[in-house]
Amino acid sequence: MTSPPQDAAPVKPRILVVEDEYFIAEEIADALAAAGYAVVGPCPSVRQAMAWVEGCDAAVLDASLRGESSLPVAEALAEQAKPFAVVTGFSASQLPPAMAAVPVLAKPLRARDLLKVLEELLPRN
Repeated sequence: MTSPPQDAAPVKPRILVVEDEYFIAEEIADALAAAGYAVVGPCPSVRQAMAWVEGCDAAVLDASLRGESSLPVAEALAEQAKPFAVVTGFSASQLPPAMAAVPVLAKPLRARDLLKVLEELLPRN
């Protein structure tokens, strides 16, 4: 097995952003990009997010997308053993078990809290 050249750029983890509020989605995407992550999305619907689950390393999910639960996205991520955090105005006790069992961040979201959670969720290279 050959090691990559030492001057090769490290691969950025790809973070799927699932959020239906435009300004919140952009704020999350900007914070992730500034921290060195590659942003996938933002996706404002379950349908769009499901198309990107396989192409991400982790995700940040809003629990509710215009009245639609993002639970199918959470279940797909869990099936693929991909870590994720939930960003919501709900308390963890109001979420389905698949969402309450992961880190839950309250809105309004602080970027440093999100970045700390992602550092804990993603394996270090």
